[in-house]
Amino acid sequence: MNKTLLEPTIELLDECRSGNQLAFKEIFYMYRSYAFNLIYKITGPYGDHEDLLQEVFFQIYLSLKTFHGDSSFKTWFHRVVIHVCTRRWRYQKAEKRISAKDTVHLEAVENMVQSNEPGSLKALELKDLVEQALEDLDYKLRIPIVLNIYGEMDLAEIASIMGIPEGTVKSRLFTARKQIKGFLDGIDKE
Repeated sequence: MNKTLLEPTIELLDECRSGNQLAFKEIFYMYRSYAFNLIYKITGPYGDHEDLLQEVFFQIYLSLKTFHGDSSFKTWFHRVVIHVCTRRWRYQKAEKRISAKDTVHLEAVENMVQSNEPGSLKALELKDLVEQALEDLDYKLRIPIVLNIYGEMDLAEIASIMGIPEGTVKSRLFTARKQIKGFLDGIDKE
C-alpha cells in the first residue's frame, strides 16, 4: 500500500503553499485513496471515513504552510492522518457515544446478501474477524500495526511518524500481534 505512494515534488508543494488550488487538488488525488484506506484500517469499519477524509485534507490545506520539509511529505501526511483519527477517538470517548458494535450498517448487510458464492462467506467472516481484532486494540497499538502491515512501513518509519522510539514501536507491535492472536485463538475455541 505504501510502496506506490509518490512523494510530491518541491515545486508542487511550493505551489500549494502559495495558494494554488489546482496544485492542492493534485495532492488530494495523489493521496485520497491511500488516506481513505489508512483511515479505514485505523478507525475500523464503523468509523466516519468520509468525514475523517475531509478533515484530514482540510487540516493538510490549513497546515501545509507549516510543512518545511524537515521530514518527508509522506511522514508528515501520516502524522496528520493519525492526529485526526486519534482526536476523533478522544472526542468520542469523552462523549461516551453509542458503541460502533451496537449499530448495524447497510454496507455489511448488502455485502452479505449480494454474495451467494460458497467461498465468499468464509472470506467475509475472516475479514470481519480481522476487523474485530483490530477494533479491540487500543489506538496506541492499532496505529503501529496498521502502518506496519497495511502501510508496509518498517520500525524506523513508524517511529518517525509517531514521534516515539523504535523500541516502543517494536514493543507495541509485539503486544498488538499477541492480542490479535489471543482474540483469534478465543474465536477458534468457541
